[in-house]
Amino acid sequence: MEEYWATRTGRWRRAMQGQAGPPLAERLYQVIRKDVDAGQLPAGALLPTSERVAGELTVAPADVQAAYERLLADGFLEQRADGVFCITSRGCETSVGDQTQIRFEAALLKAVREAAARGLSSAEATGMFKAAMVRLEAMERPKKPQE
Repeated sequence: MEEYWATRTGRWRRAMQGQAGPPLAERLYQVIRKDVDAGQLPAGALLPTSERVAGELTVAPADVQAAYERLLADGFLEQRADGVFCITSRGCETSVGDQTQIRFEAALLKAVREAAARGLSSAEATGMFKAAMVRLEAMERPKKPQE
């Protein structure tokens, strides 16, 4: 899970570096909102703490908190009873799916990097993933009784 957020916040840093003018909190808000709009942060996904993001982006935690609060006010985030922010969804209160999703995405990212290191393109790696998903779905389908 550490690699997942380090990669995500690295993308946020690169996206924010390309922006000029608006305050840092506004730039972070825009970058996270783009990830939500693009489905890269799906409903129910947990966000790292503002302290962690601030440390990885080398910015003030107050800037991250301001971006999170604006996303919360605009309806893109919810804050759970334990204080964790997550992307708006009805199932935001449960974290088991979120944790599984983050671990799955981290494992998939690692597999794609390994495929690239072995000379496969991202399209080839994606094709391998899709083929594996088709096989998995076939294995999970209930077998029809033979007549």
